[in-house]
Amino acid sequence: MKKFLSQFIIGQMFKSKKFWYTISSIVVPLIVTHLGVDEETATKVFYALLTLVVGQGIADSAKK
Repeated sequence: MKKFLSQFIIGQMFKSKKFWYTISSIVVPLIVTHLGVDEETATKVFYALLTLVVGQGIADSAKK
């Protein structure tokens, strides 16, 4: 039962847009920094992804 619940929760996370936006907001700035993009552009990308997370959270709360 415990394994089923953990698989269910992980499955739900992978289907969540907020989850993928959050992962992207962590991974993309790392990639951008590794590629040598200037800090201003990396900051803009990060804030754009952060805005998507917040916007999706607002949209999800409106569904309930």
